[in-house]
Formats: sequence, structure tokens, C-alpha cells
Amino acid sequence: MLMKSTFRSFHRTLASLLLVLCITALGSAANAQSNEPTQVKTPDPATNSTSTSGENASGLCERPEQWLWAETYQEGEMAFHGSKVWKAVEETSGDMPGMNEPSRWELVDDHCSMVDQ
Repeated sequence: MLMKSTFRSFHRTLASLLLVLCITALGSAANAQSNEPTQVKTPDPATNSTSTSGENASGLCERPEQWLWAETYQEGEMAFHGSKVWKAVEETSGDMPGMNEPSRWELVDDHCSMVDQ
């Protein structure tokens, strides 16, 4: 009786390992469809300044970070809030973009991350 239980347990373990091996092999084959190396553009830190259009010096579009209530923003810094890009017109802390009067934020309509929306 002990032999049958041990054999069944071993059989289940072996079947599980074979299943994992098959899934891994299929996943590797699916990821290896192209032999071309992937080109990754990394921005140069020395020229990594972002304009009001959102493109940095290397031409990549960078969406600003999500606006945070606890963050202090300096004049000219941008934030993403309410599916829109906003630029601080003066130092602001805790002022939600588009909510306070007089507004400490201005909407950036021509930001590159907003083109497709």
C-alpha cells in the first residue's frame, strides 16, 4: 500500500514537471520569433531636459509624473493630472491643477503625450 501511494505521488510530480517544461519551451519559442536585436534608445543624461512639448533632447516623448498632493512643484515643472498635462506657473504645494483661483497651473495642450487623445 505504501508503494502505491509513493508511486502515485512521484507520478504526479513528474507530470507537473513535464508540464512546466513544455510551457517554458513554448514560451521561449514564442519570444524568439525575431532574430533581429532590439534597439533601445537611452537618453543622454547630460542633455535630458524636457521642453514644454514633452520631447527631450533625443526626441523621445516623456509624459510628466502623476501629480501628487504632498509634492512641491517649482515654476515650470509639469505634472499629469485628470488625463491632462499641467505646468506650474509659480511654486505650488497641494494645489490641485485646474481647481484653485487664481490658478497656479496652466494647461499644456500641445504636449506630445496628449496627441493621440
